[in-house]
Amino acid sequence: MRFGRDEGADYTLTIRMSRRISRILLVKPSALGDVCRSMPALASLRAAFPQAEIDWFVQDDFADAVCAHPALHAVVPFPRRAWRRWWTPDAVRGVLGLRRQIREASYDLVLDLQGLLRSAIFAQAATGARRVAWRDAREGSGWLANERHARRGGPDATEVMLALLEDAGVPAVRDPRMHVPETAREAWRARRDASGVDRYVALAPTSRWSAKRWPAERWKTLAERLVSRGMRIVMLGAGSERDQVRACMPKEGVVDLCGALSLGAWLAAIEGADAVVANDSAATHAAVGLGRPLVAIYGATDPSAVGPFGQPECVVAPPGPAPTDPHGYRDPRMVQRMRLIGVDAVERRLHEEIQRGPRW
Repeated sequence: MRFGRDEGADYTLTIRMSRRISRILLVKPSALGDVCRSMPALASLRAAFPQAEIDWFVQDDFADAVCAHPALHAVVPFPRRAWRRWWTPDAVRGVLGLRRQIREASYDLVLDLQGLLRSAIFAQAATGARRVAWRDAREGSGWLANERHARRGGPDATEVMLALLEDAGVPAVRDPRMHVPETAREAWRARRDASGVDRYVALAPTSRWSAKRWPAERWKTLAERLVSRGMRIVMLGAGSERDQVRACMPKEGVVDLCGALSLGAWLAAIEGADAVVANDSAATHAAVGLGRPLVAIYGATDPSAVGPFGQPECVVAPPGPAPTDPHGYRDPRMVQRMRLIGVDAVERRLHEEIQRGPRW
C-alpha cells in the first residue's frame, strides 16, 4: 500500500483561519471498527499541521486503539457506557464537565467525523473553534457546526471522511497504520507464552449482527483444515460473544481467547498473527491498520463502502452485486448471502495472503 498524497494534486493548504492552528480535536468516538478506519484522518491532520497538538475524542473503551499513535497528543475519553442513562444527575454533571473541559482546551479546529447529535454536542463546546461537519449529518447535528460541507467521496467510508478534510483545506494522506501500546504488547506476549503459542492464525468469527456472520460450521471446517496442516489457531472475540466463538471451534489445535483479552492485548494479538480471518467487523479494520495478511468475509454489506481500506483483494464475497442498503445487515435473512461463500474460497484466499505477507 502506498501512503501519502496523490500525485499531481495541489496541496497548498487552504485553511481559512485568521489565526495559527495549534490545537485540533478529532471527534470520532465509535464504533471500534470505525475508529480503526479513521487513522488516515489523523495522519492527514498531522501532515498538514506538524506542530499542532491533536487530540481525539473517543469512547473510553476504545482508547487503546488510538492512544499510542505518534501523531496524537492526547485522548479525550468519552465514557458512553457510564452515561447511558443520560438523564441522571451524575450523567448530566459528567456531560457538562466534559463540555467545559473541551471549551477550556481552546481548540482552533474541530472535525466531527461521527456526524451524530451526541458528537456534535461535544464538538460545539469548542465555542472559539472552527467546527467542521457534514451538511447532511444525521439527527440534524450539522447545524451545531459553524462550517458545513456536502458529503462526497463515497462509497468508501474512509474516503468520505478524507473528502470532508479536503473540503476543510486538509490534504488527504491515506495512511491507515495503527499503533499498539507497548504495555498491551507485553500483556499479549505473557498471555501468548502461557498459552504455548508461537506462530498462529487469528480467527475472529463474531459480529454483533447475525447477518454479517459466516456460518459457524464453515468457520469450524476452516479451522479443522488449518489445524490439519500444522497451523495453530487463536480464536478472538468479546466475552459477550463466547457462544458464537465456541460454535466455530474444532476440538483441538485451537487457543480460545474469547473474552480473555483487553482491547490493547486483542490488538496486539492481531498485530502478531501470521494472518487474520474475520467477518465485516472491527477485527478486519484492525488487521488493515496493523498491516496483517487478511481475509475479510463480506456478504450482508458492501465491501466497496465498508470493506478493508485500500485492500479490496482481501475480500471474499458471494457472486453478484453487493447489497445497496447500508442498513441491510440488520435483516437476519441476509445471512443467506453469507451461506453462498464456501470454505474453499476462504482457504484459498488465506494462503494467497500468507504468501503475500505483511503490508509493513
